[in-house]
Amino acid sequence: MEKEKQIDKEYSLSTVPQEERKSYASLTIIWMGFVFVVTSMMAGGGLAEGLDFQHILLATLIGNVFLCLIACLVSYIACKTGLTFALMTRYSFGEKGSRIASFFVPIVNLGWYTIQAATYGHFVATVLHCGQVGEYICMALSAVIMGIFSFKGIKAITILGYVAIPAIIFLSLGTSLKGINMVGLAGVIGFTPEGSISLGSGITAIIGTWILSTATCIADIMRYAKSTKAAVGATLTGLLIGNVFMILCGAITTIAVGTSDLTEVLLAMGLVIPSLILMTTNIFTTNASNLYSTSLNLSNALKTDRKKIIVVLLVLSALATLTKPYQIGFLFSFLDLLGTVVPPLAGIILVDFYLLHKKNYPMLEETEFKNFNVMTWISWVVSIVLANVLPIGLPSLTGLVLGGIIYFILMKLTGKKVFRKIGE
Repeated sequence: MEKEKQIDKEYSLSTVPQEERKSYASLTIIWMGFVFVVTSMMAGGGLAEGLDFQHILLATLIGNVFLCLIACLVSYIACKTGLTFALMTRYSFGEKGSRIASFFVPIVNLGWYTIQAATYGHFVATVLHCGQVGEYICMALSAVIMGIFSFKGIKAITILGYVAIPAIIFLSLGTSLKGINMVGLAGVIGFTPEGSISLGSGITAIIGTWILSTATCIADIMRYAKSTKAAVGATLTGLLIGNVFMILCGAITTIAVGTSDLTEVLLAMGLVIPSLILMTTNIFTTNASNLYSTSLNLSNALKTDRKKIIVVLLVLSALATLTKPYQIGFLFSFLDLLGTVVPPLAGIILVDFYLLHKKNYPMLEETEFKNFNVMTWISWVVSIVLANVLPIGLPSLTGLVLGGIIYFILMKLTGKKVFRKIGE
């Protein structure tokens, strides 16, 4: 009984009750804390290696509009149902199918968590001149220490956000202004990169930076919304203001210093202490939410206390940091993968809720689910393959649309029912 109580403390296996719902301000703080992350700055720096400033702006805006569309639709579902992303997938994937799908998000989330922990550890080791062995130790310790807030749940993450976000905004803005001062505003606007990447690749990289969170993790936050208006408002604020801000900060500082290695950028500006504060507040807020979401998904998949799951994840992440995943080449390969694999999953869930069930899921506690729905897996795999083969449009958008269309057609043709309301 005690074990069930612990698991349900964060409503990881049940609907969030109305008395626990939060306002727009609280949700914005939590989501902003998630969005304000150095990997967005690193993505912006990566864009500056192959795009001029005008195309950086265009890629950033187009990518974030796409992300907003998905995030708002998912946030609406989360608010209406009060469910985690893992529980939402039961309505389309089935009871046991949902558990399998729930493993995908934690695996990718753990990758994000590890990249950010390694980035922070690399920065600290560089500042302190720790050497190679010292860097490994710093990266592994960073992965472990960042998990503390996720143990305490959504309330601790909210408090962390209130403390960290003002510092992140101030210091990020400060580094950007210093970058502009170094090369001049004309130098930023008239910037010409040495390398070259296509606008489509830039947009895909921006989408890849946040597609996982906007399609999945955001549900774990917005299920606490008091209203759909609060959920959608917080979502838009975080992406159109927070994420755009962080990407452009990363691009401007890279233009000024000439490297996309964030650690080298910050140290080259002579902002050692401010940069340490920026990196600490920035990564800790995001990784706390990241690990929290991961533990919720695995709690659904394994029916296990999420705190025990967190301990295992921290050990795995600490070991994974030793591969140095903070390197920009690794990051962009990871983002490219996310940008093609995750969107079809979002397409399936959106079509299931909005089109097949007309925005009306019965309460989780009043619903009986079948074990599997093979149509979801066929739709997901086929859409991923086609998105990478078809020479049209952006792979992310193509995958999203195809995933939804294929799933809709298969479900209509087969007439398959994944769940029924108990008593009907």
